[in-house]
Amino acid sequence: MKKLLPTVLAFVIAGELIALGCLLLPQLSPAPAVIPATFRTDPLLTQELGELAEAANTGGHSEWMAFGDALLGQGAYREAEAAYRRAVGFAPDDIEARFALAFCIDRTGRMEESNEHYRACLELPEPPGVTQSKKPFARYAIGRNLLRLEDETAAEAAFRQNPGFPAADYQLARILLFSGRPREAEAIVQQGLEAMPLALEWHRLHARVLDAVDRPAEAAAAREMEERSAHLLEVNFNVDYIGPLTEKVGLNRLLAQYEATRATADAVGRDRQLTALETAIGGRLIPERFLVARLRAELAVETDDPQLALATIAAAEKLGSRDPALLELKADALEQSGRLVEATSLRERLLLIRPTSKVCRQLAAARAAAGDATGQNRLLARSELLEGIATYRRNDPAGAAGHFEQATKLDPANAVAWYHLGEMRFHLGSRSEAAAALQRALAINPSFGRPQQLLKLISD
Repeated sequence: MKKLLPTVLAFVIAGELIALGCLLLPQLSPAPAVIPATFRTDPLLTQELGELAEAANTGGHSEWMAFGDALLGQGAYREAEAAYRRAVGFAPDDIEARFALAFCIDRTGRMEESNEHYRACLELPEPPGVTQSKKPFARYAIGRNLLRLEDETAAEAAFRQNPGFPAADYQLARILLFSGRPREAEAIVQQGLEAMPLALEWHRLHARVLDAVDRPAEAAAAREMEERSAHLLEVNFNVDYIGPLTEKVGLNRLLAQYEATRATADAVGRDRQLTALETAIGGRLIPERFLVARLRAELAVETDDPQLALATIAAAEKLGSRDPALLELKADALEQSGRLVEATSLRERLLLIRPTSKVCRQLAAARAAAGDATGQNRLLARSELLEGIATYRRNDPAGAAGHFEQATKLDPANAVAWYHLGEMRFHLGSRSEAAAALQRALAINPSFGRPQQLLKLISD
């Protein structure tokens, strides 16, 4: 009996250890890759995410990073967070994995937790040959989260530790302005404008700073600059960070490939890419179907196949598309197939829906063919007006002035053209010529408010 006791105890202990192991196994074993609920608007996602998940379950750091990137690009933050945690587990010193993990936690509203990981990024080494450091983004994210947590003092300190990073400088200038230190804010804004002269947010903030220091004329000029600001200051860095990830998988991957080769691929190559997209979409009524229809019609017009273009557009219209870009292609295809009256009628509709310089010039040619010189000149003037506005928004007031001047010559009764000509002359420092043009605009349309406002600014 005494000899059997140790054996019995051994079996009991072994059994208890096995039971304990069964209880602990789910906690100790890493969770497998999780794919979110089916992305119903993209038939390729489930398949491609499944392949990435399978590779991650049997792989290591790089496979989990690829799976996380694909999920993050689709906005699946929780699932991406789990993937990046696995990647961090394989490579704790990888700043890319740690930053991605922090970003996912940030996007789910856990600011304090995400800041812990952002701070960890500041201590990690950058990979060799890196072209864009993650550390300024991490510092900025820390400050932005502190703002969201309503700790303005700590946020200001965090932004001050990130000089030269545009988004951080912008937030610091805002804090200074709204805390009663506009002159200190102005110095930062001026530096921002020197680095990014066409950033909308800098000009908007500049105007508010100038209001605060009681310089109304300069504030008005800063507001005028908002109209020709061609760039947005990315104050959340979400677009820059997530944008490339959206093209990792699914239909977005195929569309990105098409756009990348549009200028270089021949018609046969582009047709092959569009066919792959159409095959993937199948009969699904999803937004990408209408986009691909437009690309197909565009290629057909470029290759002088108006019947294919019209058939493609008709199918899209039957499904409910009213895309003005598609209508413009339809007009071009109608003209290619000799149906000029229908093309002109459609372009007249487009003039009301979405006027473009190209449509104006096409209609001007139709007016000329009909012997309507007055109508031709009005349309050419409108084309010049649209070109001038586009040129102005590229911060080229001198070039824009040339377009507006031509518009006034073609259509002397166009009050809008006279106003914009006066506006450009004001920006170019010719105040007397600006006033003359603005007075012409008011003579044509006495109730036109914008020339009155600018004339008041000139006279102050």
